Amino acid sequence: MNTPRDQLLMGCFLAGVCLLGLVKSRWFFVETKKGRRLEKWFGERAGLAVLRGLFALGILLGVALALDWIRPLFSES
Repeated sequence: MNTPRDQLLMGCFLAGVCLLGLVKSRWFFVETKKGRRLEKWFGERAGLAVLRGLFALGILLGVALALDWIRPLFSES
């Protein structure tokens, strides 16, 4: 596995930020405009589920990027 260092860093950072968002999803949902918008569009339970699903998807994409399962759009290789 010969993952470029910047791709590895970007994937780990994305997964870490999304993990933090997943842990703090209740705060994000209650305290931010985007969280309140999700509540308005989907309701409280479904909006929180959508938010957590988006964070989980971000974690999966970050891990896949770090493990070189997917590549960035604009890469040298």
